[in-house]
Amino acid sequence: MKKKSRKQSSKSTSRESVARENPLQANASKNFFTKPSFLLTVIFLATQLVALFVGYYFIGQQVSVVADSSSVANSAWFFAYVLLSALVLLLVLKYYKGKNFFVVLEGLLVFSTVNIFLSLFASELIALAAGLAALAIRFLVPKTKQAFLLFATTVVGALLGSSLDYTPALVLAVLLAAYDYLAVFKTKHMVELAKQLDSRGAAFSILVKTGKDSIELGTGDFVIPAMLSVSFLKISAYYALASLAGSAIGLGVMLYFLQKKKTYWPALPPVVGGSLIMLAIAFLAMKLIA
Repeated sequence: MKKKSRKQSSKSTSRESVARENPLQANASKNFFTKPSFLLTVIFLATQLVALFVGYYFIGQQVSVVADSSSVANSAWFFAYVLLSALVLLLVLKYYKGKNFFVVLEGLLVFSTVNIFLSLFASELIALAAGLAALAIRFLVPKTKQAFLLFATTVVGALLGSSLDYTPALVLAVLLAAYDYLAVFKTKHMVELAKQLDSRGAAFSILVKTGKDSIELGTGDFVIPAMLSVSFLKISAYYALASLAGSAIGLGVMLYFLQKKKTYWPALPPVVGGSLIMLAIAFLAMKLIA
């Protein structure tokens, strides 16, 4: 018997470079394991593993964007940055009707992340040339957009994780998850932002499509769990992998249940929640073994 697909939508906020919001939207069938929901979960898991690889080198070379990685004050600063960015974006979308501004933002993201990553292994000149080459490829071959966005999430997440110890990283992740929930279910301004960005072809998100079914997850929903995993990598690979597994399970469970109803949904609460639960289990397991 052939199964019919049923259209539905879900909502997930995203923060490109921990700033930009976009939706998770889905038209998914009931067969989770052969449709976009499962494929997106696999992509998410693979991206998180790459972020750990990048984060390992960042940590080894002590790459950081803050002076004191252990300070929880950094969590407040980054969270304030997200709120300010959301406000600025609302104003831009209200008074600016073009697309070039968002094209420039994406170009800066592609160039900077490629440049930062290659600067770990090559000279500044080579890293600069590679960043410019990546920029040219992105706009000469439009289909590479999502590949570059995925790469950017690994670099940004790894950079944040390298910059923050696990305590401020946890605080920031919980704050952003709470904000995600409020912005989608209470104020609903993320829903409007998502629609506006999508209408201009400016969504910073990852789209998975198979046939008539599709699902879209914002880049920030890749960045924040990557930040958590990399921050715990400073303690051990055991806790980093526990965090990674929890976030992937949280995303997968959310996508599975969202196939049953049509709604907008914030992805960070289940993703961060899954990570925290798995970290708690890993900690208790370690205590029992010891």
